[in-house]
Amino acid sequence: MTDARGDPMRLKTFRWVAVLVLLVLAAAWQSRRLASARQSHQAGAYAAVTSKPPPALTFVVAGLGGFRGIVAEVLWFRASRLQEEGRYMELVQLADWITMLDPHASEAWVYNAWNLAYNVSVMMNRPEDRLRWVENGVSLLRDEGLRFNPREARLYRELAWFYQNKIGDVLDNAHLTYKLKLAETFTPSLNADGTVRTDAASRSRLTAQRLDPDRMAALEKRFGPLDWRLPNSHALYWATQGLELATGSERLLSSRAVYQPLVLSVFNGRFTGDLAARQWATAPNPALAISAADVLAATQKEFPSRHMRNVYLNFLTTTIRGLASSVDNADFYVDRLFRQLIQELGPNARDVTLDDIVKGWIPHET
Repeated sequence: MTDARGDPMRLKTFRWVAVLVLLVLAAAWQSRRLASARQSHQAGAYAAVTSKPPPALTFVVAGLGGFRGIVAEVLWFRASRLQEEGRYMELVQLADWITMLDPHASEAWVYNAWNLAYNVSVMMNRPEDRLRWVENGVSLLRDEGLRFNPREARLYRELAWFYQNKIGDVLDNAHLTYKLKLAETFTPSLNADGTVRTDAASRSRLTAQRLDPDRMAALEKRFGPLDWRLPNSHALYWATQGLELATGSERLLSSRAVYQPLVLSVFNGRFTGDLAARQWATAPNPALAISAADVLAATQKEFPSRHMRNVYLNFLTTTIRGLASSVDNADFYVDRLFRQLIQELGPNARDVTLDDIVKGWIPHET
């Protein structure tokens, strides 16, 4: 059988196959070239999480070419059906394929991690089963998302939020299970007060948990004695990395991701429970109060607004009142914060005294 020009149909088919092969090879070459350029752009990023895409991923991305978007849409639809049917293990595998289609799309990593940690986890009845899915979400962002996107500030911010909100807050009925597991995991690598220990054995354990002991120690030197048994310390760890990379509108969001867990740690930043008895309790950490105030002041300076100024003033007054009335040996911190408050109020300070604040005085909205 021949076509209209008399060429054998077999030869025509061969030509089309040859063209298709050439297009795939060209796409693969272009993919490698773009990957090389991306690697150059990422020079200086955290080497521990950078990685070349595996050959299978490169083949899939290059081979599909412009059809990746269509395939991704089909997979998103399939993921929704799997979740409705409760087929969770298949959902995890499918999430891997979705991110494989474009490993540098932060939205896919965020969505899949959020889905596992927030949506799928709450479908489980047992706390230990919920914990497993929360850990899956954290791992997806930390071990995979950041592996391919080490300079993507949003991923660090979202990871910090998982620790602050999903693990550190009380909105989930299984929150104590999450908190106790975190504390139990890191206690062997910490001092008695929860600060980081940097001996060889501790370094090895922390590195296995994707944490840099030197960065942890640097954060303690910068902010004060952080208790790494608590979720907010881990939120601060990841958020500070994101802020170092953030630009544009992401910078304000990343700044909030830093000061929020730091402020919370002032009020509940020391673990005082009993892990052996599985009892959870926390207490204020006044040693973080001054650094928290300084971070808020710096954020207000970079992003001046009525809201940011009121956040700063409310922190100062609330912290002064709390430390002065319920924390022993906090006079140094109270005095320092009071002086910062008077300086910030300026002429509006009038005759405000420390006793006024302890009794409930609050600054008027400005």
